Amino acid sequence: VPIKLVRPFSPQLLQVRQQKSSGPDQAKSASIFDETAEYMRIHLALSAGKRVSFADTTGGDLVDVKEFVAFDSDEEEGSAKWEEEEAKYRKPEREPTYSVHPEFIAATGGALLQAVRTNKVEVEQMSPVEDEPLAFKVLIRVLNISFHKSVYIRTTMDHWVTYFDHPAEYVQGSNDGDTDQFSLKLSFSPPYLTHGSRIEFVVRYETSDGDYWANNSSMNYVITLLLKCLNDVINQVRSVAPCWMFHIGFTFQTWRLRASFICSLCFRAKIAQEITTMI
Repeated sequence: VPIKLVRPFSPQLLQVRQQKSSGPDQAKSASIFDETAEYMRIHLALSAGKRVSFADTTGGDLVDVKEFVAFDSDEEEGSAKWEEEEAKYRKPEREPTYSVHPEFIAATGGALLQAVRTNKVEVEQMSPVEDEPLAFKVLIRVLNISFHKSVYIRTTMDHWVTYFDHPAEYVQGSNDGDTDQFSLKLSFSPPYLTHGSRIEFVVRYETSDGDYWANNSSMNYVITLLLKCLNDVINQVRSVAPCWMFHIGFTFQTWRLRASFICSLCFRAKIAQEITTMI
């Protein structure tokens, strides 16, 4: 079997061969050979170097062991301090204040009695409930045409997509010979707690002679929920008002300054118009 002898790699040999070669790519080839030789030299040096290992990886014991507890970074500490300082000057958030507002005017006196005689049933009064800002009471007067009678209030909060019938309670001692009174407490509930939420309702009066309805002349009775919060009002005004208006403030002197500012702008515009006309 023929034996092929392989000469070991030698940078000097590469340099000698390079010196013997000729041609336009001589400088480029020399650079490639030099880089290859340098790479091999560094690789051999690193392979022969010392290696570091820990005693516990080879079955030995460590001389000393220390444990470190993780702690928050500087950014987290700075953020916490910032929140703490900001909380000192932050204005407390105000709880929203609710109120109910009727979108109709109930008849009173002789007009009420006339409506009851004509329609057999009529809404007499709507009043808010003390300590219950989302609730209100509806007082209903009916014509006494039957001993057995029932009154229901049909309500909706989504424009009659859905509705519910609530039985009203008879008001004891309300009979005056011709009429009786019924009452019922209604209340706004989630998710209809935003400003402008509405409860629409009509009244059904059931008797042995038939059913009668009261619907505010076909417009339905409407109760609107109003939400009062100073921060919300300021934000709403700020969204539509000029920025300079809030830099001045809401005081009497402020309005004088704002008026002067507007007059100044008008005066400048007038002068500019006159100058343009003269030119």
